[in-house]
Amino acid sequence: MGTSSDDIPLLSKNEAMAEVHRWLEEEQVDPEKIFAAFGETTIRYKDLLHHLEQETPDGQLLRFAISRGRLMKQSRRQEMQTLLQIISRPTREDPSPS
Repeated sequence: MGTSSDDIPLLSKNEAMAEVHRWLEEEQVDPEKIFAAFGETTIRYKDLLHHLEQETPDGQLLRFAISRGRLMKQSRRQEMQTLLQIISRPTREDPSPS
């Protein structure tokens, strides 16, 4: 999927924080699990809220990553619904002489 950063609607800080809260509270994601690692930096799920709240440079990048992840999840869901509609369509039986 060749999505450029211009095609991705960026979540607001509050929307990104709500998404992280949902992961931690509803989906029970382990707060110690690594969300991202780049270079010598490792960011765990429990660190996401701090970065987003403080609007650190890493927080801006993380907000983009959360926005991109949400977009990809919605796209996969739409593709799956389309596929299921195709699969569930009744097939025409070919009337062939016996």
